[in-house]
Amino acid sequence: MTVIEIRAKELELIQEINSDVSLLESALIYIREIKKTQQKAPCQYTVEELKIRLKKGRIAAKEGVYKTQSEMRQKHIL
Repeated sequence: MTVIEIRAKELELIQEINSDVSLLESALIYIREIKKTQQKAPCQYTVEELKIRLKKGRIAAKEGVYKTQSEMRQKHIL
């Protein structure tokens, strides 16, 4: 498809959607759902990465390198 053909289809789609309010609402809901599913979760670790993080955390805890819950709450205010 050429750019001109894409623009023509885009205008056709806009006119079609603008002629029906319920169709417009449905299209918006559908697009928002697609956008949500395409967003990556902030923390996606492999099993191996999780095992490494867990091991480092356990070592740090044994060495006393950690923050208390109140320290974390001060740092990350809700």
